[in-house]
Amino acid sequence: MSNKAFEFSVLMAVYNKEIPEFLEKSIESLLNQTFVPNEIVLVKDGELTEGLDSVIHYYEKKYPYIFNVVSLAKNKGLANALNEGMRVVRNSIVARMDSDDICFFNRFEIQMDYLIDNNLDIVGGQIIEFSKEIEDVISIRQVPLFHKEIVEFMKFRSPFSHPTIMFKKEAFDAINGYDTTIFPEDYDFFVRAYMAGFMFGNVKENVLYFRLGENLSEAIRRRWGIKYAINEVKLYRKFLKIDFFTYIEFTKVLLFKIPLRVLPFKLYSYIYFKFSR
Repeated sequence: MSNKAFEFSVLMAVYNKEIPEFLEKSIESLLNQTFVPNEIVLVKDGELTEGLDSVIHYYEKKYPYIFNVVSLAKNKGLANALNEGMRVVRNSIVARMDSDDICFFNRFEIQMDYLIDNNLDIVGGQIIEFSKEIEDVISIRQVPLFHKEIVEFMKFRSPFSHPTIMFKKEAFDAINGYDTTIFPEDYDFFVRAYMAGFMFGNVKENVLYFRLGENLSEAIRRRWGIKYAINEVKLYRKFLKIDFFTYIEFTKVLLFKIPLRVLPFKLYSYIYFKFSR
């Protein structure tokens, strides 16, 4: 691990279905950065497996000055876990990370410089989606770079890859964090941050290997079906209520996106990987 340390935190949540080997690789990618976080807040979202607890205990013991472990009695979902983790974060800049993804070695250096140099509040980056190993590339997700085009993009879909974001804690606090009653919670978070006047950006570089897993169908199934469609309608109604959507925009997004969620799954999968990346 580099001996270079910078004052920012990483926020990660872990639940019992994660794989210990993937968690270990994810943590190692945080510790082997050109800019190393001086705090990693790791939220145990409910009771974990023995293997996951073993990995966490190893790093907590080896790097007690970096790791801050928060243990929740019950699994209540990602939004709740991230809100609980943010309660103990001690730095003014925070980076998100998922417990099975892998950072590029210079991710935090690139994003920290961009956030500070451009006086931004939330900065994301591009991702490479992979299946089993990082060499098994499935797709590259490209998101817009600059605030104006990010906001335009956000009228239709989330403009950030959530595990890549680095943000100022003041933005999180100003909008009271994630809404635990809404899904997807990250899309809602970004819209409310924009409505509160915060500034966005995405770096042009790939900063994260995003693990889809070997079973690609299972990886996207949670974005399909009646339940997801109902949650999406609830989200769009909220956007209309807070004046992010006009009635025309609300109608357009409903007519285009909701029917996709209820297509036969094989057809939905084809469209997702062919046109949505």
